[in-house]
Amino acid sequence: MKNKVWNKVVIATEEQNVEIYPIPTFDGIIVETKELDDPAGNSRLYLNEDEMELLIIKMREMMKYVLEK
Repeated sequence: MKNKVWNKVVIATEEQNVEIYPIPTFDGIIVETKELDDPAGNSRLYLNEDEMELLIIKMREMMKYVLEK
């Protein structure tokens, strides 16, 4: 396998950070949320490509549902 370098992506809000970075074996990604007011309030999601696609589809469905008038 080639040497791969990937910088962590951080999406920051006033209440939490969402970090996205590759699994060390480069066969998936980790999505980690960190609550800024609670250092112990972290959670991680380990996703392969199929799981990521399903998550995106379900998130779009949910967003469409909640935004319906």
